Amino acid sequence: MPHIQGAFRQRLIAESWQCHKVADGVSINEAAFAEPFAVTLHAVNRAGSLLGKKVLVTGCGPIGALCILAARAHGAQEIVATDVMDAVLDKARAVGADRTINVATNGEALSAYSANKGSFDVMFEASGNERAVRSGLEVLKPRGILMQLGLGGDVSIPQNLVVSKEIDMRGTFRFHEEFALAVSLINQRRVDVKPLLTEIFALDDAVEAFDTAGDRSRSMKVQIAF
Repeated sequence: MPHIQGAFRQRLIAESWQCHKVADGVSINEAAFAEPFAVTLHAVNRAGSLLGKKVLVTGCGPIGALCILAARAHGAQEIVATDVMDAVLDKARAVGADRTINVATNGEALSAYSANKGSFDVMFEASGNERAVRSGLEVLKPRGILMQLGLGGDVSIPQNLVVSKEIDMRGTFRFHEEFALAVSLINQRRVDVKPLLTEIFALDDAVEAFDTAGDRSRSMKVQIAF
């Protein structure tokens, strides 16, 4: 668990070097995406160059969707996104996925990418689901990279695939200097996070806001206006 309280604590100390100006014309609601966006930029940094690469994103919640934005901004040639809910896959397409697959209803569409030992250069696993990890290893190319962002506890890994295809599995957690890049990309309108903002609630409606945020069928990113 994080070792310090988040921004809901009574007082928050921010050092000057942690602060970055939001550009004129950029709403505070867009700017609030800088933190989760930085998480995905750090994952891209850990993955290495994506220029001209074929990318798979598994799990299209807020982090997975922002992975699509980050991968596109870093030159990915093709991005395929998977999830088990059509509503979030609609958002994945809205932020730049070339193709989306509902693996709950059309799993064979992803399995087709396992032909010739795999199709993807890099996989960003944002679901924390064991089945997503295993299917991803099937469709990664030999010497492909699996970036694990999702937290799902202990999972069983098919080691024969990791070894025989020489898959590089890398963990990624939070960010550092990528926060400044996230703010810059949002400020320059090089990424559009607005499709991911589901609704903004007043503070008095905070309970409803959390209920909405917990319902993946109707929400992506929910904010509370203080």
